[in-house]
Amino acid sequence: MLHNQPFMPEHAVYVQTEYNKGNIVLAGPFGGSAGGAIVIDAATEDDVITFADNDPTVKNGIFSYEIKQWDYKMSNCETENPAFDQSYIEYKHKIQVKVMGALVK
Repeated sequence: MLHNQPFMPEHAVYVQTEYNKGNIVLAGPFGGSAGGAIVIDAATEDDVITFADNDPTVKNGIFSYEIKQWDYKMSNCETENPAFDQSYIEYKHKIQVKVMGALVK
């Protein structure tokens, strides 16, 4: 089981510490314990790399990581809402028709 892997208690405390500082937005294993994800709020990619490299499970070769920037469009946490509605669909369809018309010519 994932929670019985070596260095998991140290990993849990490490992530909890960063969460308590406000640096972790979400964290946890995927269903079936096939890996997991941590959404971290960081100023730079170097900050994310430093966080990941200092995770005890990474330092000890238990876990590896991949960094992906998430360009979210909606967030209750950040109160960002693009307010998509029917007018957005109509607008995008007009653009698609223009683009497709230009490609066909």
